[in-house]
Amino acid sequence: MYIIFIELCGLQKYPFMKNIFSIIILFVSIAVLGQQNLSSDSIRTYFIDEIVVTSSYKETNPLQTLPGSVSILSSSQLDGMQINNVKDISSVVPNFFIPDYGSKMTAPVYIRGIGNRSSGQATGMYVDQAPYLNKSTFDFEFEDIQRIEVLRGPQGTLFGRNSMGGIINIFTQSPFQNKKTKIGITGGNYGLFKANASSHNLINKNFGISLGGYYNHSDGFFTNEYSGRKADRTDAAGGKLRFDWKMNDSFKAYLLFNYDYTDQGAFPYGAYNPATGETAPVNINDPSNYMRNLFNNTLNLEYKNEHILLSSTTSFQYLDDNMNMDQDFSPEPVFTLNQKQNQQTISQEFSIKSNDKKNYQWSFGIYGFYDHLTTNALVEMKEGGIEIIDNVFRSLKQMYPSMPTITVSDDEVPLPGEYATPSMGGAIFHQSTYNHLFIDGLSITAGIRLDYEKDELNYDSNSKMDLSVRPTMPPITIPMALDTTLQGSQSMHFTEILPKVSLKYAFNKKNYVYASAAKGYNPGGYNVQIFSKLSENALMYQAMAKARLNPPAQSITIEDAAYDPEYSWNYEVGFKGEIIKGILSTSVALFYIDVDDMQLTKFVEGGEGRMLANVGNAVSKGFEIELNAKLATGLYAGINYGYTHATFKNYDDGENNYNGKYLPYAPQQTLSISGSYVKKFNHKWIDKFNCFAQYKGAGKIYWTEANDISQDFYGLLDMKAGVSKGIFSVNIWTKNLLNTNYNAFYFESMGNAFFQKGKPLTIGGDLVLTF
Repeated sequence: MYIIFIELCGLQKYPFMKNIFSIIILFVSIAVLGQQNLSSDSIRTYFIDEIVVTSSYKETNPLQTLPGSVSILSSSQLDGMQINNVKDISSVVPNFFIPDYGSKMTAPVYIRGIGNRSSGQATGMYVDQAPYLNKSTFDFEFEDIQRIEVLRGPQGTLFGRNSMGGIINIFTQSPFQNKKTKIGITGGNYGLFKANASSHNLINKNFGISLGGYYNHSDGFFTNEYSGRKADRTDAAGGKLRFDWKMNDSFKAYLLFNYDYTDQGAFPYGAYNPATGETAPVNINDPSNYMRNLFNNTLNLEYKNEHILLSSTTSFQYLDDNMNMDQDFSPEPVFTLNQKQNQQTISQEFSIKSNDKKNYQWSFGIYGFYDHLTTNALVEMKEGGIEIIDNVFRSLKQMYPSMPTITVSDDEVPLPGEYATPSMGGAIFHQSTYNHLFIDGLSITAGIRLDYEKDELNYDSNSKMDLSVRPTMPPITIPMALDTTLQGSQSMHFTEILPKVSLKYAFNKKNYVYASAAKGYNPGGYNVQIFSKLSENALMYQAMAKARLNPPAQSITIEDAAYDPEYSWNYEVGFKGEIIKGILSTSVALFYIDVDDMQLTKFVEGGEGRMLANVGNAVSKGFEIELNAKLATGLYAGINYGYTHATFKNYDDGENNYNGKYLPYAPQQTLSISGSYVKKFNHKWIDKFNCFAQYKGAGKIYWTEANDISQDFYGLLDMKAGVSKGIFSVNIWTKNLLNTNYNAFYFESMGNAFFQKGKPLTIGGDLVLTF
């Protein structure tokens, strides 16, 4: 199997990776049996040797013995590793990567090469068991997080749509778990200032309340040469209110309200010169910013006795945002985009599972959602954009000398549109686990989900353009008004059956091997950004028709508004356990993913937007390893490494054959090396000293399907150290301590390439009071 996997992944080309894989096999081969017991709803982390309470309301396996790849980040890890939002998890978890888009408007998640950088998503996110159905809601400030779980590989059986790459589960603090009041102030270079406060209190033994809020400001990292001001300043604020109620030992509930506000400069992209390999500073003349209001409301009810656990989760999410983008990213007035989203989502899930010690464990559930998203988009062609249109007419005049001379007489040409994309869906699901099948330690888990979704598109776009027409004879100028309307509706629906099966053999309660196969699925949807190009084409068609010319064939049509579902089969084998009891633990996984009808982001001709299209088949294969060690009292270390070889298997766009090319935006490697040291003192001038360090990196990353532009492997070093005395804690920290120069995101517009640079060295300090 070792030789076969080396060949499958192409690791023979990389001797150092063969050595890493050999070490992994050696570790697994000498795994030491025997392990101390932990409760079924808790898991040990080696970061500061803490026990993290976990629970699942529908999984039939305890999280610490799950037959699949899962990484747990505790609150202490989040604090030490300076993970303040979902993008900071990049590379911390093996084969997990989020490129920095340049604003909170989207967080494109890639797991094992599976992901999408524009509309649509391949990784689901849940906060306190409530689904977040839009990537525009993923990037928010982490406050009072109890733990984060990252499950890699398809999770469709229990979580359904948009979980082909995996799932991010985020859980906030309960007043029953954390009875503290905390006040913190943070300051740093680049004008960083943050203030936050939270309080968790028990009113009585049955009722608790959590209240928190924060404010975050940054002057920004990149200067716009055109204006001389920072291009990416940020102001964010938010608050949370949570009520927890334990009626008795069997019934509990929580009600959560959360609000997040963002006002930021956005998209600080610099022009890239392929000849020199240099990225120019930001230099744009039109505003680029992003403003968002995000409100979430979750009600969870849970009933448990010695036989069953019954759970209900009701959620409502409200998103209202406003994005302005200088879409030519230059100091010239060419064209801009103003996009406003308003989204209201409601979901409901009921689940019931067994809660006894029998060998057979089962889980059933039903889920439904309704999502109403309205997008108002206004593309404005300015002087430079109008010049491009005039150049088209000049070229036509050269081809057809008898045609009139046509020029645009408007100062600006607006291309507005309103698009409603409501969707609704439902699912029923089941999963069973049978332990000690035939022999002790052998178990099988099988699940299936029937998933249904209906999507609609209602579009209304009216565009106008005034022309000056000067015929050859007589030589007079005639005004011509163009007026075109694109109006209509489409709908489509999808029904999918998503199976999953896994086998596990446990040597004991903590050491086991497993193998699994699962089907993944991302639904289809609609591209609304192509309508500005469709409107522009419609105006040009009308002008050419009036000039009695035959318009050329168009590269995109109204049929391109829709894209079809994407499917995958994921095969995985792995090992989890302790190599040296109480000192060294490991998790190893090998995976192979077949993707059909792959959804890929493509740029609209002319640069006025992007679209998802189904482009063919792909394959992703690789491995990942997590090693965690307790080196001495208070001293801990961890190494997480992921390798992904994700390539097109069958993709030909009619002009280019991309078979064998690497998938864009998916790094081939991710690496995280972390260490922590905690020293407690008795009767000293300080109570505790703590120090955390982490080196994390990603690469090589190809930014295009042609693999002609890329980012080599790069690494970032972060450090944090502090002391505590009584209620006071003081920390100093750095991010990107080595001031590594790298590109964080790639974008194209009007045939030009642009990069967002990675953030430079930042340094600061915290003062925290904990009561």
